[in-house]
Amino acid sequence: MKAEIIANGSVHAVSAEPHPGTRGVERTPALKRWRHALGLLRQTRIIAAKEFSDRFRSGWVVACVLVWLGAIGLTSFLGLIQVGRIGVQGYERTVISLLNLVQYLVPLLGLLLGHDLMVSENEERTLRLVLAGGVSRARLLFGKFIGGVLTLAVPLVLGFVIAGTAIGFAARDNAISPFLHLAISGLILGVIFLGTGLAISTLSRTRVQALVAALLVWCFVVFVFDLVALGITLSARAPAAAEEIDLLCDTTHVNAAADIHATFDNAGETAHLAAVPQNPPSLGWLALNPVDLFRAVNLPAQLGVHVPATTIFSTVFLWLALPFALSFWRFHRTDL
Repeated sequence: MKAEIIANGSVHAVSAEPHPGTRGVERTPALKRWRHALGLLRQTRIIAAKEFSDRFRSGWVVACVLVWLGAIGLTSFLGLIQVGRIGVQGYERTVISLLNLVQYLVPLLGLLLGHDLMVSENEERTLRLVLAGGVSRARLLFGKFIGGVLTLAVPLVLGFVIAGTAIGFAARDNAISPFLHLAISGLILGVIFLGTGLAISTLSRTRVQALVAALLVWCFVVFVFDLVALGITLSARAPAAAEEIDLLCDTTHVNAAADIHATFDNAGETAHLAAVPQNPPSLGWLALNPVDLFRAVNLPAQLGVHVPATTIFSTVFLWLALPFALSFWRFHRTDL
């Protein structure tokens, strides 16, 4: 299609045909949505990469790798000291010894990593600059969360891979499935508490407030929740449920761990297994505390407890969705 334009007494023919390089490539709504989605992913990736690089340069990732490797190695070597043995053990015994360390240390790492994801940006006066650059609040939250997940996953995965390989060669054990189960569930547990730390960071005004709140949450879910649940159940006069809580939610786990290790040496004895209720009910109340659910999932045979898959998946989804929804709601109501 052509149009004639009169300029300075001369007639010029102007073509309105599309450029040859763009012929046939029209900006349809679908193409616009696709380009918009790519832009969102690019911004999220940049924010996540910056968060991870900042943590890596600060030495946080390397320190966690070294600490985690040492913890797994010492736990595998000294895990049977309660029953009078020292030395590298196989995967199944290592999992039992390592369970307490994971359920104490991994939630703490997740909370410490997540507690300053947002409040640090606010205190350093960089939050307004980031948002003024065209980044939406939802993308900023999601990018920070993904960066925190990477920062937490790299030390945990490296620690489990290196220590697991060393244990396999030293103990000549090929039954690695319990160890993999512990590694995957431990990583999910850390991600859950990272999301909780993100919610704490969004709700707090200063880093000190966020740190205190994170430590209080850790103490509650690891120690206080079990005692409160046991007290409520005993006051309600529910002996069967109280026995289940006492078995699964012992805050020290020293005697229970020794008994579980002893069952490997006394396979013919069923005294410990007899104490576990036969055909126990599905413990849906474990969904209230991810730490207790983590413990029950990793020791189903030793504790005689079956947790339905629906309880596991619904708990993980809720404990990831609720803190992120709370963070999103609070962040959008914050005036900067």
